[in-house]
Amino acid sequence: MKKDPNILRDSTDPRELIDTARLFAASADQADQAVLMQHLGSPAFLAKLDPAEAYEVYQPHQLGAARIVKTLMDNDAPPQRGTLVGLTVSQGFNSYDPLIELLIHALAVDKPASGSTIAYWEKYLNAESVYGDNVVWAIFLNQSLPALELFERAMNDPAQDDEYKYDWLRDKMLRKRNETTVLECCERMVIGGSIDEGWHEPVIEAVFDWQPGWYGSCRKPTPEMRIAAPDASKDCLERLGRHTVENMELVNPSLEVKVRMALKEIGRELEDKEDEGEGGKDET
Repeated sequence: MKKDPNILRDSTDPRELIDTARLFAASADQADQAVLMQHLGSPAFLAKLDPAEAYEVYQPHQLGAARIVKTLMDNDAPPQRGTLVGLTVSQGFNSYDPLIELLIHALAVDKPASGSTIAYWEKYLNAESVYGDNVVWAIFLNQSLPALELFERAMNDPAQDDEYKYDWLRDKMLRKRNETTVLECCERMVIGGSIDEGWHEPVIEAVFDWQPGWYGSCRKPTPEMRIAAPDASKDCLERLGRHTVENMELVNPSLEVKVRMALKEIGRELEDKEDEGEGGKDET
């Protein structure tokens, strides 16, 4: 197989087109990326990869374009990243719903998330969008500051359904709750007050607790073991735990027990205020 632009232009064999396009996708040559971008943005080219009905019934990963996009993601260098980001403004590529979903996830490799990526995600993270969950998962895969600040804005958006917000915290965020960047986001939300106070306790629950009753199906996320978290994450957990115990009036008092247990697990056990000497509670 050779990297021949004429194949992309003239061939009607989906396999040949995909294999050739992947050669262009793997290339760090800006000219090759420009050729690839031209074809990925062409409805005529996309129609040669898959029949029209495929774009109605296939999952995004089943489409021929998915293998090409995966090659772009795997070769995470500025030229490939530029192609992915460039697809955000491609009318042809974005004329198919599964390709929008595919691109939302692919942009997770754009670190730190560029302004174009944030704008694309923000477009599909509005309250009426069917792609909100996809965007939030991409955010927690990306974990750069611009991405996580977008999540904070979504959590603070009163137009977003509360049910979705709980799902984001207890599923998407919970899966990454050992990551320092994610815990720093939680610090901004709870200690820094970047989101409404009514959501502070649900954030703390998602960080320190896990309940099977949170999930309506048999598929439940499994959080990582806290003991495996890096020291910087344990520092964040200690600050969040201390803030919870010392400053928050919890609706669910048992959450304090979960916080204390988690901090003990990572070797950051909190002392009871009664045992802290003069700084403790007045027992009179």
